Amino acid sequence: MKHPLRTTTALAALTVAGLTPLALAAGPAVAAPSGLQGDFNGDGHRDVAIAAPAATVSGKKWAGQVAVVYGSASGLDPAKRKVISQNTAGVPGSAEAYDGFGDQIATADLNRDGYSDLVVGASQEKTGSAEDAGTVVVVWGSSSGLSGGTTVKNPQTLSGSYFGLSIAAADFTGDGKPDLAISAQSDSENPSSYRVRLIRGPFTKSGSTGSVSSYSPGIDRPLLTAGRVSGDTKADLVVTGQKPDSGQLATAVYYKGTASGLTKAGSLRPAATAAIGDLDKDGYGDIALGDPGVPDSAPAGGRVHVVYGTGSGPSADRRVTITQNTSGVPDSSETGDDFGEALAIGDFDKNGYGDLAIGAPGETFGDDTHYLSSAGAITLLRGSASGVTGTGAVQLTQDSTGVPGTSEAGDSFGATLLASDVTGDGRADLTAIAAQENDPAGAAWFLPGAASTLYSTTAAKSFSPTALGLSTAQAGAFGSDLTG
Repeated sequence: MKHPLRTTTALAALTVAGLTPLALAAGPAVAAPSGLQGDFNGDGHRDVAIAAPAATVSGKKWAGQVAVVYGSASGLDPAKRKVISQNTAGVPGSAEAYDGFGDQIATADLNRDGYSDLVVGASQEKTGSAEDAGTVVVVWGSSSGLSGGTTVKNPQTLSGSYFGLSIAAADFTGDGKPDLAISAQSDSENPSSYRVRLIRGPFTKSGSTGSVSSYSPGIDRPLLTAGRVSGDTKADLVVTGQKPDSGQLATAVYYKGTASGLTKAGSLRPAATAAIGDLDKDGYGDIALGDPGVPDSAPAGGRVHVVYGTGSGPSADRRVTITQNTSGVPDSSETGDDFGEALAIGDFDKNGYGDLAIGAPGETFGDDTHYLSSAGAITLLRGSASGVTGTGAVQLTQDSTGVPGTSEAGDSFGATLLASDVTGDGRADLTAIAAQENDPAGAAWFLPGAASTLYSTTAAKSFSPTALGLSTAQAGAFGSDLTG
């Protein structure tokens, strides 16, 4: 379908040239794509892509797949899905053992046709003779869903560069063309040589892109999170990971989006994970930073820092730290809880304030006679005019009302989280992963948002890899990343 603006422009050009436009026969009405973030088929409902990098493809272990579940007014339906691998027609490359296709995924409308596109990383892909060089592929959205694919050129193809180690898709320059931020190593002999490549849009199916810039965050294995913090038209980037040569101590830095690219604008509190959203409805994005407790970097059980946004970026003094010992937060901090291992921000109750979902996949329940180690839990904290609050907080487990399943030792419920409005009712819905459910297959939960309880106690559903056409041999990697 032609975009109305393009048709108008074409007719105007004919008139200027002194030609009479031809009469056009009326054809059947075709709905325009929604333009919604995460809507791969343009039907007005956001879809959810679930990474399965440990999936076996054509007998190749850890070749990797991505399962896409299309959204609807009733939520996610595993029967309406598409499974994508490097053996899928039109997708570049071929499935090979230990590529890990799908170990990182992201979404944006990279070619600006109104359909969101899926960006898939395979950081262990071999390129030519370069082992573990890594690759990133765009699978294109369309009215029939995702199909075809184009490789994003690796600016520096080296053995051990792991291009695609982390991916964030957003318009960092504010020119209306989504860009890709992709992390990789620039020197396989130096483990601390990680870089962030900014590949500017627009992207085309033929493989062309805008210019490329490179940044050094000074962080090992950098994880990238995009969002608008300062409230302008440019997305900003939060980089989390490990301090070099620190014994896995967490760290984080903030890059401000500008018309010329990314500008490093300061350090944040220690973090391994991040999420960005407006928790106090002031028009600025707030940064949640998860420090789940890798050796000596956080109190027992983990913590989450919240840094509130301002017109110039992260606030220097409006910052709070939340643990399970914070007033109103359910449960209590215990060693190994991994509170903050996963984060998501969305308005689950539709009151205009973003709410914060915190995964604690190491949460343990029970007593000496019924001890469930690492069963996992999710804490939902409400947003308010004063920011995130423990008032009305909710803890979710597989034993909570309306949540399918039963808590079992080792499930790791809450290992990965995504907040997105799949049903189209204006409330964010939560997709959650239990990485070791039915050890080691993993499973996904769809938890629709609700006004009073933050999640629906009647409409939640769960599904396993087999429901998506995947094998159970997932080694705990099912759902290691989510996007939509």
